[in-house]
Amino acid sequence: MSHAATYLTAETEQGRSAIEEVMRRSYAADVENVPPGWAVVRVVDEAPVSFILVDPEKEMEFPGGDVRYGFIADVATCEDRRGEGHFREIVTHAFSRLRSAGIPIVVTHGRHQLYRQFGFDVFTYHSGIFITPDAIERQMGTGASGRGSELLVIDESRHITEGLLVVTEVRATELSECRAALKTAAAIARERGKARILFEHPAAPSYGSRYPMYASPETPFTDLARACGAQVSLQRADPERGSIPDADWIKVLDARGLVREVLADWTGEAVLEGGVCLDTDAGDVTVVRSGSEVVVGEERRPDLPSIAWPSSGLAQLVTGYRSAEELSELHHTSLPGPAVDLLDALFPRTWRFSRNESWTYGS
Repeated sequence: MSHAATYLTAETEQGRSAIEEVMRRSYAADVENVPPGWAVVRVVDEAPVSFILVDPEKEMEFPGGDVRYGFIADVATCEDRRGEGHFREIVTHAFSRLRSAGIPIVVTHGRHQLYRQFGFDVFTYHSGIFITPDAIERQMGTGASGRGSELLVIDESRHITEGLLVVTEVRATELSECRAALKTAAAIARERGKARILFEHPAAPSYGSRYPMYASPETPFTDLARACGAQVSLQRADPERGSIPDADWIKVLDARGLVREVLADWTGEAVLEGGVCLDTDAGDVTVVRSGSEVVVGEERRPDLPSIAWPSSGLAQLVTGYRSAEELSELHHTSLPGPAVDLLDALFPRTWRFSRNESWTYGS
């Protein structure tokens, strides 16, 4: 039996009231965090059943300049209407609207059980420096250092793992500053009765950020912390294996649009001329390097190698999360050496970080 479904937005009182009704029957979220036209409610047979909040004005950092993306801030279905497909329908509706608005990628944060089914995949690393106040004091001595507190940003939120001091940012570049930051963190941990310290370093900004790129996860602070006996944990996001199954997720909506935006102002090192065709579930895209230009097209060319990847592979390539060679192995495709060299030159490896919630909130 078919049901009549419509979509309303918070631009109208009717839409806002319907969103509030769904929130009363699921969970509350802040509608003001997104433009009113992107706070959407699904109504079936005149009954509000699900809502989604999308920010279409986010930007992600890339070598040639920032690229637009849509961020799904919240999505929920009434508890008594779950299992009827409304979650999938409203998320798919949001994809269509973002695609129509010319936005090539969408990002969200949440559980793998919800988002892998839509073709999302991970694209960030976790970096944590774990150490005890004792270990710092054995090497550095006791007591806070001068302006050390100015160099640290500490997570003051509730629900942090008991006994753990979480430092979300270290604003230190010189070794003297790194020393001050370590000593001050140890002193604060002592004062608050924390047995361990976690430095999220390099910083892991909150989801929905620019996801800044780092050339390397190693810094002077990492070196000095390691010299004090710190355990440095660096890993790819792997929500299926964490005590909290959440991650930051990315999905390609328009393959050609994404590649075109990422390479619009490409000024990388010279590479051999050539090209490659990528066949994805978000559309086909052909990339050709000719002279000083990089041309992005849609039509396949029989003279160029062609590979079939899921669009999640393309997302991981352009964000610098995986190399072309690694993706070819993972997706069982054969890619000629010159094509690998071309893709790796156009989309260099880089490091983007997000919080590992299993470290911060897990048991």
